[in-house]
Amino acid sequence: MIQSNFIKMFGVAVYHTFYDNNKCNCLNFTPSAKTLKVLDKFGFKINLVTNGFELFSNTKSSVSNLLDYILKTTQQDYFEFDINCSNPNFILFTELPINWLGEINYSSEDPKNQINKDSIILNQTLETKPMSPYFGNLKIYFDDIKKTTNPLLFEINFTARATQWQYYFINKNNVQLNEPSITEKENIQFDGPQKMTLQTGEQALLFTSGANNIVLSEKPKYKFDLVSKTTSNSSLPTHSKGKIIFKGLPVPDVSRIGIIENQNHQVTSPMYIYL
Repeated sequence: MIQSNFIKMFGVAVYHTFYDNNKCNCLNFTPSAKTLKVLDKFGFKINLVTNGFELFSNTKSSVSNLLDYILKTTQQDYFEFDINCSNPNFILFTELPINWLGEINYSSEDPKNQINKDSIILNQTLETKPMSPYFGNLKIYFDDIKKTTNPLLFEINFTARATQWQYYFINKNNVQLNEPSITEKENIQFDGPQKMTLQTGEQALLFTSGANNIVLSEKPKYKFDLVSKTTSNSSLPTHSKGKIIFKGLPVPDVSRIGIIENQNHQVTSPMYIYL
């Protein structure tokens, strides 16, 4: 029987507030060419988890001795991983500069990293690189692994983007609207209506969340209704602010965004509803 001596060296976990369980499963970590040679030569094993990976070494000696030997024989003092993203909308629903193109870099030796109980939160460095073949890059240095006898956990954290929600109502069927409004939820109020002419030439009523940006999420966290001031002889269901014209308005499609060219380059989520 072959005896293995696998020791967990470190783990990498990615979290994102956009997802319901905060676990981001769309980033993939691939060893660089040099690191892959080291992993193969010295019998390392990568264990993939939902939101990251774990690295194990197969050695009878200490982790520190193994890393010293690798440095001596290869002149390499870190593990490097290229990061790819499988979700094409990631940049759109993530709080990153909207006009930025490049690569996100992480390093275990970055002095801006933060220690949080049993994990190290990696600082994010944005490198402008319009033609970058990768989403990002991660380097875990041997010296940081050797600082503790316990396996390290490195965290990568992302925050969901908040946008101005915009509801465009196109009244194709001449639905009677008497002082229409959108229901308020958790102190979120909508401005409007404002009469608009769309690029298609259609007339629309626009409601927006104004300066109050609403955080995007994988699963809907808010439910808004279009209501109209109550009139007599109405067969429609009612709400505290009037009769409900459209119950359960759609939530933003994260693949569709706009930008208001103001000082803050406010990002918008336009939605079009036909009545």
